[in-house]
Amino acid sequence: MKTQYKCKPALAAFKLVIGLFSALLLSHQALALATLLGDAENGAKVLEDRCTACHVNMFGGDGSAIYTRDDHSVKTIEGLMQRVEVCNTNTQNGELNADQLDDITSYLNETHYKYEDE
Repeated sequence: MKTQYKCKPALAAFKLVIGLFSALLLSHQALALATLLGDAENGAKVLEDRCTACHVNMFGGDGSAIYTRDDHSVKTIEGLMQRVEVCNTNTQNGELNADQLDDITSYLNETHYKYEDE
């Protein structure tokens, strides 16, 4: 006769949680890596053409103070990705495609933030 253990549902739930956590961790790492693979040279051009005028209006000068100010809210590569996406969504630049957003993120990371791939 086979012994039934009451912990089987708990074990199944634990395995599900571990599986979901692993998938989330891998997608997080893949997302950061994909961003760092953007074309920084193209990102510089897109940023100049589509973003800099607004940054100049907000911060004066050449607009780069938006990246270098002491109180900037971007602390991680994922935060940088989110910030670029928010700017794209909340401005008339909303038609920038995913490759352009990756390019801008790559350029900003190389020139201002310098976050490492995790």
